[in-house]
Amino acid sequence: MNFLTDKFSRRGVRPAVPPRSGIGERPAAFLSAGLVVLACLAWAGTAAFGDTGTLAVTATVLSKSNCKFDTKTSTLNFGPLDPAVAADVSATASVGYVCRGSAPVAAFLFTDDNGQNPSGPGARRMRHAAAPELLPYDLAFSPAFGTVPKNVPRTLTISGTVRWADFHGLMAGPYTDSVVVSILP
Repeated sequence: MNFLTDKFSRRGVRPAVPPRSGIGERPAAFLSAGLVVLACLAWAGTAAFGDTGTLAVTATVLSKSNCKFDTKTSTLNFGPLDPAVAADVSATASVGYVCRGSAPVAAFLFTDDNGQNPSGPGARRMRHAAAPELLPYDLAFSPAFGTVPKNVPRTLTISGTVRWADFHGLMAGPYTDSVVVSILP
């Protein structure tokens, strides 16, 4: 036989089927059906007897900037608030900061936690030392955000205001609050 007659039957069109030995060989349809049955059983077993779980996936992208305060504490002192003087009272405090890291220019943002007695977001209040009185005040950061060259010391100015309308009818005495200011990143 030559190449063509080995690959085709004597009719010349239909592929020749190799003889089967009968040991360990099954028709393709039987094998396919068996695999489908096994897959269905595996799926049904998982659905009926299996369990599922949740995988939490998290990541933290590190900044190329690392900004830090020079000191960890500062005081914003409004001084005496005189209800006889119908005027708002303002005060300022300053704190130094510097940004380091691998980036030549650092981006930053100042945030705060609204203090210990907030009435809502951005609504800070000082508490009287002995009475259940609260005194609202406002804070502002300058700059609030921006970019700076790395390793160059800068100054954050924190400005606060107490409105006369908020303190003119309050009980006399000391009022205090504590606010955590953060620099990001």
